[in-house]
Amino acid sequence: MSVSYNRGTVSFEKLAAVLKGAAVLPLRTQSQGKLCRIAGKLRLKNKGELTLGHHVSFHGKPFPSSITVGKGARLKIGDHVFFNYGLDIGCTLDIEIGSHTIIGPMVNLIDTNFHPVDRSDQALPRPIKIGNNVWIGRGAVILPGVTVGAHSVVASGSVVTRDIPPNVLAGGAPARVIREIDVPEDWIRRFH
Repeated sequence: MSVSYNRGTVSFEKLAAVLKGAAVLPLRTQSQGKLCRIAGKLRLKNKGELTLGHHVSFHGKPFPSSITVGKGARLKIGDHVFFNYGLDIGCTLDIEIGSHTIIGPMVNLIDTNFHPVDRSDQALPRPIKIGNNVWIGRGAVILPGVTVGAHSVVASGSVVTRDIPPNVLAGGAPARVIREIDVPEDWIRRFH
């Protein structure tokens, strides 16, 4: 079903999203899935390659979210991904976020340190990969070179400095595996 308005035609899904307070706007991306939503403020600076899957939602209330994709960098976001407020993504090389992933409020994903820690550190960017059906809790920081395995949960306030395997709960600073979790391959974590 679609509804006509003065600038064209909008689907019923898009109209429902707008009525709920979300804007359904075209973003400057290489490919964009259906029904991407922005509620609140999202600052987007894209000089690289940004790919969005279907049903990606950004919630920028009460704090705005920010995404920066540098020149020549690639940020790929899967289907049915939810980003809560205060998100900060700094992509200078490559960040990939799998489908059905939930990113909590005030989360930071950054694939470079931007400057060296000491003179032997070259501060080179390293890719980040977040698997499918991952939940990253409030205030977590995902640092360069990290892979978070499918179906895992990163606890609130964690600082992830090394890879997290699939199907685990990880937490702490630096994050470590706390325990395995029971997540069948066909089970999808839902946002409530």
